[in-house]
Amino acid sequence: MRMNRLVKHRTDFAARLLALVCFLSHTTSDAMTPINQFFASEPQAALEIAIRSDDTEDMAAALARGASVNAKGKFNITPLMVAVDAQSPRAVRTLLEAGALPNALAQDGNGPVSLAVKSYLAKPHGRDIMLAIFRGGGDPNARQPDGDPVLMRFIYDRDVADLKLMKSLGANLDILDRTGDPLVTSVAMSQDWDMAWALIELGAAYDYEDGRSRRPLSLALKGRYPAPDSPLYSYKLKVWQLLKDKGIALPPLRR
Repeated sequence: MRMNRLVKHRTDFAARLLALVCFLSHTTSDAMTPINQFFASEPQAALEIAIRSDDTEDMAAALARGASVNAKGKFNITPLMVAVDAQSPRAVRTLLEAGALPNALAQDGNGPVSLAVKSYLAKPHGRDIMLAIFRGGGDPNARQPDGDPVLMRFIYDRDVADLKLMKSLGANLDILDRTGDPLVTSVAMSQDWDMAWALIELGAAYDYEDGRSRRPLSLALKGRYPAPDSPLYSYKLKVWQLLKDKGIALPPLRR
């Protein structure tokens, strides 16, 4: 009798194990894996996997099976955001051609534009991906999750050439930062006079002495930094001289 009960117990256990295996085998396609982190269900999962592999043929197959280029996955991530983050240039172009929205935003405030700008120096495809996003309709005046315009990335990098590029793509050099100040005055208050001068040379407004900025250039010019022997001092002097030549009353630069 005890032997029969043991056999029955083992049979029941085997049946439960078989049922679990069958369940897992049927739900594998709906699971998150390292290669489909944001879309669990087919055919969106297949599209994400193809994007990460930069495989346009598999992307086409997933789209033909009903995947959407503007689907929102976990954290409101879209396929185009995945492509930019994965640095998959062919996938980026394919998605844009298929109607992907370059100005969509994820839950954290990032989108194709901010992600592309964040990784524009990535080798070997960062710059090409960024240009594809902007040429595909990405807003050059988009903002980062912290509220600053994406232009700030090029200012932080002291990248004058790409500031010029952004202007050619439609970026507003007079855009306000997250505190409501014009970029040129914000940069000057940080004593980054080389970038303040670069913005002015590229056409940014600079006369905010009438109260349109809570921190005009004259206020930034009052500081002792940088010292006269600093490479930044010559740029500060250029800004001071420009305002002086425009008839703005300024005290001599402090040394």
